[in-house]
Amino acid sequence: MTSYKTFTNPALVLKYFPYQEADLIVTMLTKDHGKVQAIAKGARKLQSKFSGHIEPLTVVNVQLAKGKSLDTVTQVQTDKAYPQLYDDLHKLAHGIYISELIDQFTPEREPNRQIFEIGLKTLDVLSKSDSPELGLLNFEFQILKFSGFLPELFNCVICEAEIKPTENRYSPNRGGVVCLSCSNSRETIPLSLSGMKILRHFNLYPVAQHSGLKIRKETYFELKTLLLETIIFWLEKDLNSSGFVEHLRILQNTSANNESEKDNND
Repeated sequence: MTSYKTFTNPALVLKYFPYQEADLIVTMLTKDHGKVQAIAKGARKLQSKFSGHIEPLTVVNVQLAKGKSLDTVTQVQTDKAYPQLYDDLHKLAHGIYISELIDQFTPEREPNRQIFEIGLKTLDVLSKSDSPELGLLNFEFQILKFSGFLPELFNCVICEAEIKPTENRYSPNRGGVVCLSCSNSRETIPLSLSGMKILRHFNLYPVAQHSGLKIRKETYFELKTLLLETIIFWLEKDLNSSGFVEHLRILQNTSANNESEKDNND
């Protein structure tokens, strides 16, 4: 554990919850000190100096003082906010999903600058794009990679044979691709050649470098299932926000289909 009395660091606010009469317990991913929980005293008061600076999905420069059980937020200043996320329910749901993944995959006090940086890049993409699905898939892949759970994409995880450029299978609990000779349909899920290429692309390039990449709808849902099953396996539990995101997607598609039918009838 890092020895310090106070430190100042960039941080992404992940969540908070009320504490006592006027305080907040804030969970943040700091750039150099990992995930920390700290108390922001008086933050719920109307005239608090923290007001507006510790909202979830906000990038801040924060000064923390070490306490007996919890650190204390002594100063905080907003570095970057994402108002576009709070103006769009679907984007906000995706942002909450990102923060939940970061929270679940980052142990306290263990620095992980790669997750910090990919989290901010993904929020940038999410706030600016009307179609952030590819960026979100990439983030799911990267958080597995930078947490030490990088899926095996080049050799069968059972027989270790080199994977051929064709249809294959994938095993979440074994952590990678399974060749057809070793596959068991009850324990594996499909992985198409196009899906494999997308995953290998994610492994090579950060989120900012695939703006021209195209993905078919069926490939998106294939990879969404594959990555979510892998995430759930390693976390050993479902994610609350993932179901909410899927529910909103269904509602959005239903609304779009209804509008299309209405236009056709007119």
